[in-house]
Amino acid sequence: MPGIVLTEEFRAALDLLAGGRHVFLTGKAGTGKSTLIRRFMADTDRKVVVVAPTGIAALNVDGYTIHRMFGFRSTTTLDEVRRGPYRPGRFTKTLASLQTLIIDEASMVRADVFDMVAAALERFGPEPGTPFGGVQIVLVGDLYQLPPVVREDEAAYFTTTYETPYFFSARA
Repeated sequence: MPGIVLTEEFRAALDLLAGGRHVFLTGKAGTGKSTLIRRFMADTDRKVVVVAPTGIAALNVDGYTIHRMFGFRSTTTLDEVRRGPYRPGRFTKTLASLQTLIIDEASMVRADVFDMVAAALERFGPEPGTPFGGVQIVLVGDLYQLPPVVREDEAAYFTTTYETPYFFSARA
């Protein structure tokens, strides 16, 4: 990518990504998060998929919504994903060969959805039975931006099940 100045910090982040490490990439708007991800995707031979919690966010990163990629319906539960009738649908083969999952706008990812992603990868990822199915997880976003959306009728569930509705309260 011409015109990009690779700072020490930028290079260190690219090295972590290239090495397959789980990464939480955060910073204010305009700090280069998207540029770093585009650079990583341009340089890597890894099988990478980018997802986001909303349709607009997914369009902005040329990705899919989390629900579409994993075949989650609005009624899908964590227990169904772990042990029940859940199947990823049309992206089953993609999940089975996936090496890196980039989740953009991570601040909006609910804890239960992150747990379902982890459970789906543990069942259908390239290394079933291992954490995240052996897939590198890259979370991108600014926790000071938009929070996860929790409907009023779901508030009691989150209060009793998770410390917060944010992804970092997930059990995965």
